[in-house]
This record gives sequence, structure tokens and C-alpha cells, in this order.
Amino acid sequence: MGIKTSYLLFIIILILVSCNTTTNRVDIDISNININKIEIKRYGKQLFSLDKENLKQELIKLQPEYRIFLDGDLDDTINLIRLEDYISDTMLINVSKDCEKKYPDLNEIETGLTKAIKHYKYYYPDSKVPDVYTYISGFDYEYKVQFVENNLLIALDMYLGKNYSRYKYIGVPDYIISKFNRKYIVRDCMYEIANSKIKYENIGNNLLDKIVNSGKLLWFVYAMLPDIPETFLLNYTNEQLKWAKENESIVWAFLIENKMLFSSEMQPVQKFILDSPFTSYFGEDSPPRLGWWIGWQIVNNFMDKNRNINLDDLMKNYDAQSVLNNSGYKPGR
Repeated sequence: MGIKTSYLLFIIILILVSCNTTTNRVDIDISNININKIEIKRYGKQLFSLDKENLKQELIKLQPEYRIFLDGDLDDTINLIRLEDYISDTMLINVSKDCEKKYPDLNEIETGLTKAIKHYKYYYPDSKVPDVYTYISGFDYEYKVQFVENNLLIALDMYLGKNYSRYKYIGVPDYIISKFNRKYIVRDCMYEIANSKIKYENIGNNLLDKIVNSGKLLWFVYAMLPDIPETFLLNYTNEQLKWAKENESIVWAFLIENKMLFSSEMQPVQKFILDSPFTSYFGEDSPPRLGWWIGWQIVNNFMDKNRNINLDDLMKNYDAQSVLNNSGYKPGR
């Protein structure tokens, strides 16, 4: 074998080794993490099938399994009247039926959640496996999923699909309705667990603080769901993701040139962080929440460059400036 051939082989091997040292951080082995398959308890289904003529007795039977919902005094007449009014509401009865039709079983969601929770146990081995419930929220779209005292509460009526007619009837904007899809359920559950890891009183008030916190939340979800497409992770369409990638350096330059990163003014925070049809600084073709996109890039870079930092370290790090400085994030270079 000639010297040139040997040298080329050496270079190829070196490149392959280098590639292996930058493997996906969230591509982990969960085969040895043993948990029972998640079984979702359908509180909404149980509640709307109760015999109203014997409501108190029926609720007493239900209470031990669903105390997270039925923690009130069932001897209190006011509590009983409220529950009876709720399950007698014609619209809610029909919504409950629609949920049963759309979700005759929850096996697909249970399987997805079980896999995600295995990842959660990998990063947080001392954490308990959460109990999971579905219920009928009455279209409380700001709280599609809640994580309360290690209970995941899924408002099943908020996942009936973008073409479900009642969403339009109650006046929900189209850009929000697009997320009322079953494919988001597991993602939203993991997001709420991520949210529980953040102490919001420790987050600063400037835009960079909000951007990095958004990136942390997304990276947590990514760690729980390593195969999640970026479109689902960010709640973007394919076109919106394409725009974000193509204009990333322009967005970053805009933030720098307008000295927005360290601004605590409400307007930039709202426009870059809060949900909307688009980010108004960049026109109607732009995706919404571009601060989340930038945060995702910063934190992803940070975790890739600092492999001694684990997920819990990241979630407890509230020094946004340090995260940015140590991320090496410089789009367009």
C-alpha cells in the first residue's frame, strides 16, 4: 500500500471517529428502563356516563380513583349542583360523545407516553411515573394539558382536530386551532413536565432570558421525544420552519442591531415569545414565536458544545447570558 493511500485511509478513519464523537446527545438506550405501560384513566367518559338520579352515590364510588378531580366534599350541596349542571349541559354531553367517537381507545397515546416517560426516567431516575387522566374541559384551550402533583391531565376536547366545528363556534383563531390535533398530545404532556422544572421567579426580565428559557423547554421535550420532527416540536408548519431556517441570520441580526436582546420592554417580548399568526417585525409570511426558534438554536448549540452539562443542569441554569456565550451561536457564519 502506498504512502498516499495510507494517508487517505487515515484521514477517512479520523473523520469517522470525529463524527462518532458528535453523536446525537438524546439518542439514548432506554431498553433497561422498566416501567408499566401507561394506562390513561378516562375521567370524562366515566363522569358523563353517571346515573344522574343517583349522582351522589355514583360520585362517591368514583371519588377514590379520580380524587384529583373530585377532591371536594360530596356532602356539600353546592358541589353536587355544580357537577350535575356540568354533566347535564347539552353541549358538553355532545362534546363528550364526540371525544368517544374520535378516541374509542387511547392505546396509541399510551404507547407514546410510555416511551416518553422512559426517557424521563432516564434523566430523572428518582421521579415517579405520573398518573394520566383525560377529561372534558369545556374548551379551556389555554390549558390543554396540566401537570399537577405528578398527574397529567389531558383535556381531550382540545384534541378533536382542526376541522372540528365547535372550535370555530367558540371563536378560537385558526392559528391556534391547527394545534388541536392528537399528534400533539404526547408532545404537550412532555412540555408541561418541562414547565414544572422551571422556577419562573429565577428568570430575568429581558428578551434574552425569555428566549433561552423557551429553548430550554424545547430541548427538554426533544430529550423526551428524540424522534420528534421540528415542525411538531415548534408547532410550525413546513413552510414556517423553512422560513425560520432561511432567515435565521436575518432575525438574529435584527435582534442585535435593534438592541433587543437585553431589553425588558414588553413589546419585543410579546412579539418574539407569545403566540400569534406570525412575528409582526418580519411580515405575514414569517412564523410566530421566532424567539422560541432562536432559543431552540442557542440551547441546542449549547448542549452540543458542553457535553458535561446534563438535562437537569440545563433546566436549573438561569444565566441566559452564560448559555449564549458558551453556545457559540453565531448564525450566518
